[in-house]
Amino acid sequence: MELNRVKIKKVKLPKDRELLNLLVSGFAILAGLAWMFLGSDFIAFLSTEQNQSAFYYFFSGVIFSLAFIGVYGLIRSILYFSEFMIEDENLNALMYKNLLSDQNQGIFFKNRQGLYKIITPVARRVLGLENRQVTGLLDKELYKFSTANRILHEDRRVLEYGDTIEWETRNKNISADINADINADNNYLCKKIPCKNNKGKVIGILGFCTNISALKTAQSQYQKLEDRYSNLFNKLPYPVLVLDPVSFRPHTFNKAMSALLGYEKEEFSHMRISHHIEPLDLSKFQQAITDILDSKDGEFETRLVTKQRDVVNITGYAQEMIIDDKKFLHMFLYDNTDTRKSTDILIGSELKYRSLFEHANDAIVVVSPNSLNIIDANEIAMILLGYDRKDLLLMSVLDLDVSNDHTLTQSKIIDLELYTHALYEHKIQNRKGEVQVVEINAHKLNYGEEDVYQFVIRNIGARKKTEADLRASENRYRQMFQSNKAIKLVIDPERFCIEDANVAASEFYGYKIDALKGMNLSQINILSRDKLDLLIKQTREQNLGFYSCPHRLFDGEIRFVEVRDGPMEIDGRHLIYSIIYDVTASKEAENQALVASKMFDYSTDAVMLINDKNQVVSVNHAFSSITGYQQSEIKNAAPEIILSSPDNKLLNESVLLSIDTSGKWAGEIWHRLKNGQSRPLSASINRVYNDNTKTSSYVVMLSPKYGQKSEQENTVHFVELTQLPNRSLFIDRLQNALDRAQRNKARLGVILIDFKKFSEINSTYGYALGDQLLQAISKRLSYNTRDSDTVSHLYSDDFAVLIEDLGSIQQMGIVAQKLLSTLSETYQTPDYPINLNVSMGISIYPDDSKYADELIVSAQKALSSAKKIQGSHFELTSIEMNRTANMWLQSEAELHVALREGQFSIVYQPQINLNTNEVSSLEALVRWNHPEYGLLLPEYFLEDAQHSGFIGAIGREIIEKSFSHYRYCLDLGLSIPRLNINLCKSQIDSELLNYLIKECRKCNIKHESIVLEFSETDFGNMTDSQKIILNSIQAEKFFICIDGFGTGSSSLNSLLQCTVNTIKIAPELIQKAQHSEQAHKLLPAISSLCKSLDIELIAKGVETEESLNYLRSINIARVQGYMISHPVKIEEVEKFVKGIIN
Repeated sequence: MELNRVKIKKVKLPKDRELLNLLVSGFAILAGLAWMFLGSDFIAFLSTEQNQSAFYYFFSGVIFSLAFIGVYGLIRSILYFSEFMIEDENLNALMYKNLLSDQNQGIFFKNRQGLYKIITPVARRVLGLENRQVTGLLDKELYKFSTANRILHEDRRVLEYGDTIEWETRNKNISADINADINADNNYLCKKIPCKNNKGKVIGILGFCTNISALKTAQSQYQKLEDRYSNLFNKLPYPVLVLDPVSFRPHTFNKAMSALLGYEKEEFSHMRISHHIEPLDLSKFQQAITDILDSKDGEFETRLVTKQRDVVNITGYAQEMIIDDKKFLHMFLYDNTDTRKSTDILIGSELKYRSLFEHANDAIVVVSPNSLNIIDANEIAMILLGYDRKDLLLMSVLDLDVSNDHTLTQSKIIDLELYTHALYEHKIQNRKGEVQVVEINAHKLNYGEEDVYQFVIRNIGARKKTEADLRASENRYRQMFQSNKAIKLVIDPERFCIEDANVAASEFYGYKIDALKGMNLSQINILSRDKLDLLIKQTREQNLGFYSCPHRLFDGEIRFVEVRDGPMEIDGRHLIYSIIYDVTASKEAENQALVASKMFDYSTDAVMLINDKNQVVSVNHAFSSITGYQQSEIKNAAPEIILSSPDNKLLNESVLLSIDTSGKWAGEIWHRLKNGQSRPLSASINRVYNDNTKTSSYVVMLSPKYGQKSEQENTVHFVELTQLPNRSLFIDRLQNALDRAQRNKARLGVILIDFKKFSEINSTYGYALGDQLLQAISKRLSYNTRDSDTVSHLYSDDFAVLIEDLGSIQQMGIVAQKLLSTLSETYQTPDYPINLNVSMGISIYPDDSKYADELIVSAQKALSSAKKIQGSHFELTSIEMNRTANMWLQSEAELHVALREGQFSIVYQPQINLNTNEVSSLEALVRWNHPEYGLLLPEYFLEDAQHSGFIGAIGREIIEKSFSHYRYCLDLGLSIPRLNINLCKSQIDSELLNYLIKECRKCNIKHESIVLEFSETDFGNMTDSQKIILNSIQAEKFFICIDGFGTGSSSLNSLLQCTVNTIKIAPELIQKAQHSEQAHKLLPAISSLCKSLDIELIAKGVETEESLNYLRSINIARVQGYMISHPVKIEEVEKFVKGIIN
């Protein structure tokens, strides 16, 4: 734009502060000139002659000083005005002139004092100062106080700190353009920056006002286009994803994409797509992405894992696109899981249709509705029919029929017109004339602008053959099932009933097969459902493969059976296939063998077993008491060691001859004591012949000559009716058990059992029935006690049980409750079902007494108390013991309910690394949401769980829940390297490793991310087999941690038991280290030891800032405790992790 020269005469002097300065300067100069000519006359007029000289010089100095200032001001004002008004083409003047006429750009300048020196019309209008004098004025003279104060603060930031101030404002359009809308608003972007001279010194503030209306309009239009595109993008019915191929994170995606995976938009936007790829397909997917980037576009197939852990089969198409000079992939995804839904989604896209059409697993033929000619076919169709594409396109769909009668095909075409779909089986022939049975799924589709028939043809010849084979197999199974002589049942575990039974089962139980089908198991199984479930669970945990229990037949007879079962699935239902063996005879034989074994152990006569090699095999307790020789001293030695003369032979020719003749030998031998003395012993020797090994063994029974008992007395140690030890033998065994308990510092218990009103049964039903009940009671007692326990029939209906190696009073309560429940169940007799009320009295060694007779008296007192209570009941000797036992029984029942109703929950306490300020692990902690007592910590119920056997079930629930929660955290993109799980010693069994591997695979978790924590006590008391299991677990890269290190007496020894990856220092040791000099030296030593053994060290229970600083000072970086975080729910973990990072 060409500028005219600026004429001074055409520019009026501005009436501002510079004009005032100019006037004042002129008056000062005139005053100086006047003084030069009139000063002496003025002094003479005012003062006397003596003072004239002094006054003259004084006023001369003042006047000439003012005149000098006036000259300076005059020159300065002239220079200021001449800068804009000289008739030369000065650059500043040209710029100013240009800005005066520019309607889109404004400028202003203020000096450091805030005075406006330059301002253009546009700047006046934008700043709201139009039609006002601005130059030479301050902001406080132009604006209200609040506005001026704000501007002052902004100017100070610009001048003192070099800040740039920007803001936007709007003004009415005053454009000279006649086509412009005068009512429209203009948008201006204003900016204030520091203005510096050539020396870099800030001399003022330079302001700019730029019209950005056109930019705003363009941005608005662009935003509308973007919103429109986004709206259309989100409304697409199929999943679309724009993927960053480098980070594998989504750049953008539509609602269908997030709905496919089940995540909210905010969740999915922060995740990597690789986290949702089935692990087995990940490498294939990555290679497909690489190929697509090389070729700019392409197709791919993969499997995605949804938030609900469902697997979705995906076929997709992707092409390269550029956004902000960066490569992205625009991906279209198609869900093939549901065929019909996939078909609906695929319609409408030629590329999509062709991709699925060509890569479908079934033959697809497209037919014209008008001529029924084939107009398209995929590769599978050509293989199935034996024609190439060229020949197929010359054929009609009717040409594929086997016969010339096309009735079926034509009827299905009518169905297509009416219902747009038809599904039927048909026979077609290929090019070779071979007949094939196929399933045809036909649809009427709109392809472009015309309708077509699409026939999806699947060869079902193999399926038909498989179905026929399955029917034949089912018939064979049915014949084998029904004709098999073994007792077989199919059980529905959900309904606890019999689903099916064979003929052998019908004959065994005495019910017809139809009656057995649908029968509740409680009708044949004496055990309750809960007890049976617990028995099956314990059997599987111990890998026994079978379990034994009593079954009731139709006639009421109780038979003991051995059940071997396994899972089976029929029509999607999970059933149990059980094979049942009647082991009543073997059970009774086992009991007889047990009785014989107990007779051997507890016989008052010395018994010695000799093999065919003349070596002692075994001796009983009485042998050691009578002869003085222990089992270890005489085993495998010659029996002559006990004879007075070593030259004599025990099994000499005369002894063997007597045995051969009469079957036994009886006589007297002289026994030599260890002190050299000899004494006579009565002896009897019997031969035992083993048919399997064809060898003979000898049983030698010895008794002191002077104390020999009669044969009649030796036969009365057992009750003939029940074959149980009588009262005298029970007391004898009790005395021996007390001796052993005293040596081993163990507990034992005595239970006296009485049946209320048993005499009434004898008088009502007869003594024969009473005897049958006593026999049934003895069997129930024998089956529900250990081999090491003694069950005795004292007299009439009174029984006693001796429980050895008793762990605790609580265990005694559990045993008593088990016996009480067993004895209280209905007794099925041939004529009547009979229920008995049972009373039990219990005494415990050494709590009640250390002597046999006193223990029996204490138990009798407790039995008397139990009889006073209505129904079946047991009592211990003290109120405290009863309270403790009942409390444990109640706790066991509550734990069972808690497991069934899911009352256990998991919270997580983070561990952090002080050096990196990152979460290093999460520890899973169990809580019991008790319906009565609220939230319970583990110390209130874990001991009960271990004693009751529920610890295994609780542990599995913790592992499964915490693994699922950990997977959820990883899917959120949280950086949590490890998860700590607490286990106890009893959970280490042969199944633990396989179970951990299975759960890790289920949740897609690496083995090295799992840390198994054991208390120091449990770790130090592990058996050799458990140590082997732990080594196997570590071989699979699971981590092992010792919790509470430093509290036991074998802390360092724990490190030698098994390879340890991590140890947690007990809080007590940390507290002592802060206040004890000896303990203070110990912690750094432990830290150094762990570092040398490559063991991670964690400080547990950190609750104060003092502890935290102390741990920092000794270079222990990994900490856990309330100072860091209380245990939090899984929903709060994300907030904690992100908060600590920030």
